[in-house]
Amino acid sequence: MSGLRSFLLCTTAFVCGWVMMGLEILGGRILSPDFGSGVFVWGSVIGVFLLSLSTGYLIGGWASSRWPLLGVLAGVILAAALSIVPVALWYPEISGWFAALEWNERYGALAAATALFFLPSTLLGMVSPYCIRLMTTSVEKSGASAGTLYAISTVGSFLGCIHTAFYLILSLGIRHCLFLGAGVLAALGLLVAVVAVVGSPRGNAAFTAPPSSAVKRVEPPELVKR
Repeated sequence: MSGLRSFLLCTTAFVCGWVMMGLEILGGRILSPDFGSGVFVWGSVIGVFLLSLSTGYLIGGWASSRWPLLGVLAGVILAAALSIVPVALWYPEISGWFAALEWNERYGALAAATALFFLPSTLLGMVSPYCIRLMTTSVEKSGASAGTLYAISTVGSFLGCIHTAFYLILSLGIRHCLFLGAGVLAALGLLVAVVAVVGSPRGNAAFTAPPSSAVKRVEPPELVKR
């Protein structure tokens, strides 16, 4: 695997982790006008993101085993960018609609958080397993690849959390932060797509089958005559 390809996959994990945590921080602010900013709101937002991440890890791991291609990873990132756009356009209406149902504040906030953030965060959760699959060149290196990418993704999440909470919300506002996250993901997805098109097709496969000479042939046992 080339150094450029490894750098691209690490950058992808970092950026998607950044956007993911920024979206989670924005989630509490989005729901607060209708549901307040108490523990129920933050519990709903955190719970939805955890559930969607587990779903994304599961789907991403399964899909990366079937289609270990940079082009598919680019499609996942572009889909995540596209899924944030409706949230940016209509989050007040969506949150207000659930508030108007007058459900229990616990379940109203949970339903609103699910409707707004489950799909984007699930798609972003698919990215890390895909990056690990594409970066791993052998079974022996799979642990190192997974640890490195999860560490890079988590650092991105930390910086995304701090940067969004301390600076972006105050300077840009919620809607522009959402559009910024969608735009960054769209640019990243296009970059990965370009690399997938111009790169070597042979680099798409993370594992290769052992040569036929390495497989020991087992002869059937001879029949014993009585």
